[in-house]
Amino acid sequence: MRLTFLAGAAAVVSLSGVSLVPALATAQPGGVSSACSIDANNPKELALQTLSFNRAKSAQTPEDRKKILQGIMKELSTKPERFAKNPAGYNYVLSQALVLWAVEPGMPEKPTRGALGLVSNQNDPYDVIAELDASYKAIEAAAPACKEEVDGMRQNEAWLALTRAALDASNGGKLDSAEYYAKRSMMVNAESPYPHYVLANVANAKNDKKSAILHWGHVVQKAGEDTTYRDLRNGSLYYMAIAQYETAAGQSGSEQVESAKRAAASFKQLLTVYPDSPDAANVMQAWADALTLAKDSASLGQVYADLLANPDHGTDITLTMGGVIATRANKIDDALKLFESSVKKNPNGRDALRNLAATYYGKEMFDKMFEPSKQLVAVDPNNYDAWMMFAYAAQGLAKGAKAPADRKAWTDTLVKYQTIAEALPVKAEVTGFTRGSQNSSLTLQLEQVADAGNYSVTAEFLDAAGNVVASGTESSGPLKKGERKEVTIKATGAGIYGYRYKPIK
Repeated sequence: MRLTFLAGAAAVVSLSGVSLVPALATAQPGGVSSACSIDANNPKELALQTLSFNRAKSAQTPEDRKKILQGIMKELSTKPERFAKNPAGYNYVLSQALVLWAVEPGMPEKPTRGALGLVSNQNDPYDVIAELDASYKAIEAAAPACKEEVDGMRQNEAWLALTRAALDASNGGKLDSAEYYAKRSMMVNAESPYPHYVLANVANAKNDKKSAILHWGHVVQKAGEDTTYRDLRNGSLYYMAIAQYETAAGQSGSEQVESAKRAAASFKQLLTVYPDSPDAANVMQAWADALTLAKDSASLGQVYADLLANPDHGTDITLTMGGVIATRANKIDDALKLFESSVKKNPNGRDALRNLAATYYGKEMFDKMFEPSKQLVAVDPNNYDAWMMFAYAAQGLAKGAKAPADRKAWTDTLVKYQTIAEALPVKAEVTGFTRGSQNSSLTLQLEQVADAGNYSVTAEFLDAAGNVVASGTESSGPLKKGERKEVTIKATGAGIYGYRYKPIK
């Protein structure tokens, strides 16, 4: 199964350009909701540490900042029983200090307690991130109404730094470091989708499909409907579906069916949340493949149902793919409607024209094959099968003709077009067509039929109305009889919808 999703997508996706802009909490005393009450002014020693924290934030040098933070930690750890009656306020102030310690340049992962200013067991290591998580949990335990505020506090500079470190390590192929930082990030903020995305990529790179699927699922769940995470969610949903499908392909029996069902559900969800994806046709194909693997061919109609009912909802490409899937499902009437809708939307769509003519043939509507076939050879004039469409149509009409003269006329037509097809000096097959916002390309595979040839291949790139937007010419170079070679013609221009190339002689 050939699948693409976004240009250049890879197994471990690069998010070097991702924007991480959390809503950093500023839950200062008096700045929380009416249901949440955190008093950072009682006792007075706690209020003094709040003032010291503000001084630390505005310190001019790292040395001054560290000295102030060490003073805060010393005061908070000296006679802690003074703060026992206000655990929420105490842990709120402690968490603020720990965030600054966590992002202090040059700070080791687990400094000694003494290095931070703590008064007891000064040679023991102190896990700042673990203690930060513990302080947030203590706030929630003491003030359950403040859960929403604490969730906001967790989206802080320490979380941001760890998340960026995880992403950078993942992008750089440092899988162990990526996993480490992602798990540290989750200690600060377990509700963010980013660490799960990194862990999914790490697991996938290690060929641990089960874990990758699990974490991509967490990304989808935690991203929810938040538009900030739209691309992250959709990408994860796609990769999860691919992994589910690959897992199913390697299984058998009931296990295969269940995995394929999950893959089909994921592709369906992706198409539902992102119907305008430039790769919607590929997602449709993947959904259909998953349903087939799940032995649920009866549900193939779901893949194109909306397009059948509302052709305006689709592009010419998705309508064509819908027709292909309908053909697989042996729903020929559905396929015919979808191919006709695609050609109506883009009269120069080669794949739709070719499939439409073939579908007319399958329904023995031979007289209708000529119109799409004429347009087909206009855009793809060196394609053997395109010219043979006329011959197939004539053959069907000859068989059905009652008058000998009519039968002879259609037989002559058959011979005429078969002769044209077989007389092509070089056959061409379109192996690729990409249309972007500004750059498009057409790739033809040429097969030399005559003894030898050297061709100049010119293609015109068309807008939706069939007007020429741009053109290009490439040389095939010398070709020997039976030799095959690909030629790619590139073009620059907006609004390119289709193409046609000039007859290659």
